[in-house]
Amino acid sequence: MAVLVKVGVLVLILKVLLVAAQEQIKYFEIGGKLVLRPEFSGPINSITWKHNSNIVAEWIKGSVELEYLGDLKGRSELDLNTGTLTVSNMLKADDGLFRVEINDKVLPGTFKAVGVRNLIQKKVEVILRPLTCSSDASSCTLDCGEDFGDAEPVQYFWKNGEAGKWENGEKRKVINNDGETRSFKSFTCKAKNRISEKESDPLENPFISKYGDSNTGLVAGVVVFVLLVGLVGGGWFYYQKRIKNRPGFSPASADGNGSPEQPAEDGNATESNEMKHKFS
Repeated sequence: MAVLVKVGVLVLILKVLLVAAQEQIKYFEIGGKLVLRPEFSGPINSITWKHNSNIVAEWIKGSVELEYLGDLKGRSELDLNTGTLTVSNMLKADDGLFRVEINDKVLPGTFKAVGVRNLIQKKVEVILRPLTCSSDASSCTLDCGEDFGDAEPVQYFWKNGEAGKWENGEKRKVINNDGETRSFKSFTCKAKNRISEKESDPLENPFISKYGDSNTGLVAGVVVFVLLVGLVGGGWFYYQKRIKNRPGFSPASADGNGSPEQPAEDGNATESNEMKHKFS
């Protein structure tokens, strides 16, 4: 009895696996088209498409004209030669199982339709957490966007630096404040689903931004200091060589403006003036 139970369970598992293997997942863009092509060759005399057990389209040669029914009516188109069903303006609510019956025979397998939003309509960015993360932190985390909602399922890729290679990863990336991480100037992420992909703008490495600013400030300070020293030294040199060596210059007798005192008239000039006065 136990052996029969085990065999029964095994058969059930095999059936489930067989059904799963025959189920095709068909991703469609929300607002776009869904195209379902059955694996069938030969003339078609009758065909019925169902969506979640509801009839979408039905036709019987010489008996029933092609008719569209249900929620997909007005958006469906059936090719009677190939059996291909095309549905336009797909909604997320149109998710579900599609099955087709051709010539009174249900074809094996189903189509599982899953609607996803084009990522071009979503905001893809590298989000730094915490927002106050800086060069003082030992580690920080990077998130590739917020919740993408109806654009899921999404794969994530990361690139270190501008020339780095894309690597498959998770939505969240942890970065440690070490020499290897600081060797990259930026981090970029990319989100990808079954119908689209979108890349973020690069995020500046939070661990090197302050280092860069400090080095720049230090260099600028050194340059300014050297210039000031040069100006002061040049002024002192000019003072020593030019001003102090002028005739009659006396630091003690300089006027309030620091101008040197005018040199006194020499003896020859005084004697000449006295002679002019005597003969006048």
